[in-house]
Amino acid sequence: MPYRPRNRRDLERARRAADAARADGRSAMDVALAQIGAAFDRASALNGFKLRVEWFLQLGADDPAVRARFGARAELLRGRSLGAAVALVERRWRDERKAFQIASALGGGNRLSLEVLSELRLVLRLMRFKQMQAEFSRIIVDLCDEPAAVAAE
Repeated sequence: MPYRPRNRRDLERARRAADAARADGRSAMDVALAQIGAAFDRASALNGFKLRVEWFLQLGADDPAVRARFGARAELLRGRSLGAAVALVERRWRDERKAFQIASALGGGNRLSLEVLSELRLVLRLMRFKQMQAEFSRIIVDLCDEPAAVAAE
């Protein structure tokens, strides 16, 4: 199967679902529901998450949005190796997820911190997979250098 850009995959998946429903001879309403279901399923949500992370990676460490979103977390990772950073973020993500579940059960909770940790977790795991230890250190220094970096949490 040829490479397809990530931003087109959701649309193609929805079209395939609609085509399959039409081929089964379903009603127009069933075809529309199949297309909507494919457009908003779990695969689509994961794809959207990965698109958001790719966007932050393309912006780079100098972008104010990246500094605002990840600056406070980068301070926590300063002076650590990539492996230690992955382990720390993984632990914090698990703790934050548990805290959010408890807060949600009690009628509250804010997902922003959990989302930032999820994005950072994916970025660090990708960097570890690609063996980007030197780039990791440079990016952390770049994110931490700006005194105006304020967390968007």
